[in-house]
Amino acid sequence: MAQQEKNNKGKEQKRSLASMLKSFDEVAFFKWENILANIPYFLFLVVIGIFYIWNNHRGVAMDRDIRDLNTHLLEKQYFYNATSDSLTQQSRQSTVARMVDTLQMQELSHPPYTIKTNDGKH
Repeated sequence: MAQQEKNNKGKEQKRSLASMLKSFDEVAFFKWENILANIPYFLFLVVIGIFYIWNNHRGVAMDRDIRDLNTHLLEKQYFYNATSDSLTQQSRQSTVARMVDTLQMQELSHPPYTIKTNDGKH
């Protein structure tokens, strides 16, 4: 008796699934008239989806560009710091005195002064 109930129950489930698939046209959402009436809504969803994908793609590309620019900026910053340090080192008085010494020039021992002529002009 219990097996007969199980068999009947299984057949009812199969029948209900088969009947649902056969009566697919009876579902109100899938009727041709409703599909045609909702085409503007579906197109709106498609446009929003395309905009979302494009916006996401653009955001990823901008993020990649920002990372590349930050890398280049860091390289330029290192180059600037190295050049600035080199210039600071070469413009020190002791370094300039060593470079000028090779030209047989000497550092002033007295501060510079103005020479005036007899008529009062410099």
